[in-house]
Amino acid sequence: MNITKRYENYIVFLAPLINSVAGIAIDLYAPSIPSIGLELDASPMLMKNTITITLVCYAIGQLFFGIMADSKGRRSSILFGMLLFIIGSVLATTATSIEILLVARGIQGFAIGACQVVARAILVDNVKGDRFRVAIIYLSLAFGIGPIVAPYIGGVIEVNLGWRYNFVLYAIYGAIVLAFICPGLKESLPAENTIKPVDTISSYSTILKDSRYRCSVIILGTSFSAFLIWNVIGPYIIQERLGHTADYFGKTALAVGLCYFVGTLLNRVVVKRYSPSTLMWLGGSISLAGVVIMSLSAFHLSLVSLLAGIMVVALGQGFIFSNALAISMSLFPDRAGVAASLQGCLMLICGALASALASYLPLDENIRIASFFLFLMVVSLSAILRLTFLLSSVSRKA
Repeated sequence: MNITKRYENYIVFLAPLINSVAGIAIDLYAPSIPSIGLELDASPMLMKNTITITLVCYAIGQLFFGIMADSKGRRSSILFGMLLFIIGSVLATTATSIEILLVARGIQGFAIGACQVVARAILVDNVKGDRFRVAIIYLSLAFGIGPIVAPYIGGVIEVNLGWRYNFVLYAIYGAIVLAFICPGLKESLPAENTIKPVDTISSYSTILKDSRYRCSVIILGTSFSAFLIWNVIGPYIIQERLGHTADYFGKTALAVGLCYFVGTLLNRVVVKRYSPSTLMWLGGSISLAGVVIMSLSAFHLSLVSLLAGIMVVALGQGFIFSNALAISMSLFPDRAGVAASLQGCLMLICGALASALASYLPLDENIRIASFFLFLMVVSLSAILRLTFLLSSVSRKA
């Protein structure tokens, strides 16, 4: 397929736009979690696990759409996924029980599996060289912008209109993205490169045998988890323990998200000057500093030090996530859909486990929350150390 400069620019714009759906799908309704629980008579733990269920279905959707993207094509996969996302969003607006809401969230989670798989695959298909690495940063930024603005918008909607309108906004946004996809996206998977589903599944073992890929996925999983946790525990800390409103939580989530955004932008400035490993080490060091800040008020719940520490952790993840993503995506360019779907699935399983564990986390002392972040950072830094060694070994052999 011959790629014109204009079409390449369209892909560099479209891929992040598609990926942004996944970013907002998890976090927009987070400020409404306590009020939804009250209306639908669901316990706080069950309401926190609506995020966990979404992530589990998201992981399954990644595998499904990875197989579909490599066997049926990129265009048909994203069209089906976006239509399914809109259906799930509409169903959630009519939910009269927690069971219906869980089904709707499951459909949404499954559907957005198409977003990350196809967004990454069309970049690999159409964009090459230095621009590919820059485009990956835009992809990361688009995913990160969702958690930045979505909780704030969701908090304003919750206070002024009620939680159901968050899901109305989901449906509208999905329709807008679909309107950009339909007229312009061309199929970028050549017919001779299609892979039968059984062959796709068998290639998972080949991909997982690559130690660099495994390390990258661990780094992505812990980074995603570190960024996600505040939207799981934050609404209850802010609204129930400290007595603030839903839009107040939205403002704190906006502050955390902006720190990730700033970290990603700073990474964009220096990405051509330093290696991915160096930048990930920098991000890990910044994140550890954030854990120390959380621990300054160790044995009571202090929002100032807790939020400041989480903001610094988010800043560090801006350096870690996009570099780990670029490394993992560059390893299997001939199996972009499969590699992206498996990567996304494993990353989301990490996030689902982390959010499930966080739902049991006592929220009465900073030290307990800081310890959870410290565990994530230790796992992440161990994987970065291993990945640095593997990359240097490959470089020496070359």
